[in-house]
Amino acid sequence: MISFLLISPRPPWDADFAGIDYGEGLAVTRVAPAAIATVAAFAPKGVRPILLDESIAPIPLDTPADFVGITANIAQLPRALELARQFRARGRTVIVGGPHPTLDPAAFDGACDVLVTGEFEGVAERFYSDMLAGALAPRYDGGRPDLALSPVPAWELFDNDHALIGVAQTSRGCPFECNFCDVIQYVGRVQRHKANDQVIAEMQKLYELGYNNIQIADDNFTVYRRRAASLLEALAAWNGRDGRGFVLFGTQVSIDIANDDRMLALCAEAGIANLFIGIESVNEASLKASGKRQNLVADMGQRVENVVRHGIDVTAALMLGFDPDTLDIFEQQLDFAMTLPISTFKISVLTAPTATPLHEEMARAGRLVPERDRNIFPSAELSTNMIPAQMSREELYVGTRWLISRLFHPRAFLHRVERACGILTPNPIFARSHFHNPPSRALSSRLFLRMMRDLARGDPEVAEALARVSDLMRERPEIAFSLQIMLQNWLLSLSGHIRRGSYDKAWSHLPRPPFPSAGAHAAPQEAAA
Repeated sequence: MISFLLISPRPPWDADFAGIDYGEGLAVTRVAPAAIATVAAFAPKGVRPILLDESIAPIPLDTPADFVGITANIAQLPRALELARQFRARGRTVIVGGPHPTLDPAAFDGACDVLVTGEFEGVAERFYSDMLAGALAPRYDGGRPDLALSPVPAWELFDNDHALIGVAQTSRGCPFECNFCDVIQYVGRVQRHKANDQVIAEMQKLYELGYNNIQIADDNFTVYRRRAASLLEALAAWNGRDGRGFVLFGTQVSIDIANDDRMLALCAEAGIANLFIGIESVNEASLKASGKRQNLVADMGQRVENVVRHGIDVTAALMLGFDPDTLDIFEQQLDFAMTLPISTFKISVLTAPTATPLHEEMARAGRLVPERDRNIFPSAELSTNMIPAQMSREELYVGTRWLISRLFHPRAFLHRVERACGILTPNPIFARSHFHNPPSRALSSRLFLRMMRDLARGDPEVAEALARVSDLMRERPEIAFSLQIMLQNWLLSLSGHIRRGSYDKAWSHLPRPPFPSAGAHAAPQEAAA
């Protein structure tokens, strides 16, 4: 029997409290890693896959496994390279695959024995046949296969009790052309879909393993409306029916869904409780420069309100550092964001990922930052790899950290939640059945409660926010579950920002960003040049 250790490396920062060891076996990962579970599902007789997420447990460098497989997205790249080299130094045969090796295979030269580019479904049979024969090739290219080939991931091999959110991917690809997005470079702009029956089989397996919160990890879930409507109807017919408790779904869509009341109603009926929407910027020139044409609408705030009106929380993505952005952009984004009736934001600085049009543009202009100078700030995820046009890298860092601090302050959160209370309607899934909450969720629930308690003890304003939301839930019992979701999303994000140092309570009270004095930020800029 061949043993095949499949690893999802821990990125340099985690999105929330994932990876913290609270003692008593309470280290968890936020989102279960679908890549390694999918690779394991193809394993034939004679191959025994072992799944390991480094956010849950340390990597056994002295593993007796015959082969070591490592998946890597861009955030996991440094750790993936480190692990690959360490295992090879110990005589293991190392296989690397995933989004980043596909986009930048040269990054793994000399670090692995076998490189798998593209999607694994396209090469799985040949790969495992070669493994069993002891004749793995140095490279396999899976391309962009038909998703009918994709099996139900082997989640039964994963430590599911230590993951907060399950994952099911129903499609790959996105037709839009955002110049900073590397996803379309990896999976393409022609969207491919799994059949409804495939998706329901994945959901049923995750349900049976105890998950009550499932991320539909599509690049743009509703871009093809007829297909999305059919799948949502299938999910609604499954979720909370036939004696099952209901589960909550989250997924990613573009803002144009907000004009489609039928689609929003179907989302709510299926149990989608949160939609991630890339709003990016209030600066129209920035949207045009990035190719984000679908966001060039005058009523962005009204559109977000319409999503919330259907009982669905929104996580809005805001991005800073586009070429048209001046130092006023941080306050402009704050003013806009505070009009929205939503709990949480994903705030990031513009970066130029490998293989994107933006990366090529920055390379031609000599505006890419050398690798040695990229992560120069305490919160590494707020360090861009390109030189901004109208501000320094340090000003971009300071302005973004200030915006995070302002938007995640407890009173700012309460202001937006109270706005939401005025328009929220009950999500129909809540009245259909009971919430699926099996004993296997006890560990993650316990960890969340501990995190909430620690935040409240450390900050009286957090405690005030918790008390106020509790009052609102009693006053509006018909939307209490929606308010609970908003509270949980905010607390998870706030905890992550505090851990990473991107939230500063003192800065949360400042009326404008505390930009450095002239000349204080010259060194990073000069180093980048």
